[in-house]
Amino acid sequence: MMIALIKEIDEVLESLTHANVEVKLFEEYRTAIESCKPWLTRSGGSAIPEDFKQIRIVKYEPVFTLSNATVRLKKRDTGVRLQLIGEGSYAKVFSYVDPDYGIKFAVKRAKKDLSERDLHRFQQEFNILKRLSFPYGVQVYQYDETRREYKMEFCEDTLRTYIKRRNSTLRFASRKRIALQFLYGINYIHSENLLHRDISLQNVLVKTFAGGAVLVKLSDFGLVKDKKSEYTRTKTEMRGAIRDPLLSSFKEYDIRNEIYAIGHVLSYIFSGREALMSGTEAASRIVRKCTAHDLADRYQNVLELINEVEKLEATPTDAPA
Repeated sequence: MMIALIKEIDEVLESLTHANVEVKLFEEYRTAIESCKPWLTRSGGSAIPEDFKQIRIVKYEPVFTLSNATVRLKKRDTGVRLQLIGEGSYAKVFSYVDPDYGIKFAVKRAKKDLSERDLHRFQQEFNILKRLSFPYGVQVYQYDETRREYKMEFCEDTLRTYIKRRNSTLRFASRKRIALQFLYGINYIHSENLLHRDISLQNVLVKTFAGGAVLVKLSDFGLVKDKKSEYTRTKTEMRGAIRDPLLSSFKEYDIRNEIYAIGHVLSYIFSGREALMSGTEAASRIVRKCTAHDLADRYQNVLELINEVEKLEATPTDAPA
């Protein structure tokens, strides 16, 4: 009879669970049932252990209660459809709509033919993004070692596509806000003893919101250099979309080389053109200092650069931007 009762209770709880109703059995009963299972037998009688505690029968309290402390997430026997939205040298990026939240997420999946070293960098990228905590970096959520992929927040545009589509109408004040968010993100990772080493118009993402608000998100940390790590080797191959012509080896890469790439991105933000700005306005002077042919003439850290950009003001010649 006890075995039959336990089976009936289990079936009721399972049925409620499938109906997305989270129910808890009275704790004393649950404990008693678990303690009985080891010695109950279907024939010949069940010998009750000497140390078995008598079960207290509850008469005037609910035996089953709704659990308000948990949230029930949907379970799917089939996968969700992925849509390819980007591809690089090491990975493909897909988007999908999560069935629980009804919003888009992204999946970054390493290519099958990656070398062991590049796969290590792919995993390192996830680990670094996971430990960073700042609003101007893309958030990552879960790494799957079997599929060699990780989930991350979805961003609608790269910086290149965002500005290209709006270049004729984007105001100077908006460009300045985008530039500062970008710089705040870079300054944060530098404060964490990291150098990105692959800053480009493709690796800066833009998350858009209703009403025109935007949030800049740094991504693609596959070539990141951790100053505390010894992983960077002397013969590390020179990579990255924007390469400083003064850099002869990735091993020698420092903040001033990063400043060069930052200058190219700032030039695009303020002009909408991929060629470096060459005018006499304040934004052009900032870009020229970032990309100076002598390292000593460049900004020596991002804070110096932030201070200069914060001082920029719109002028009649800036107004179309």
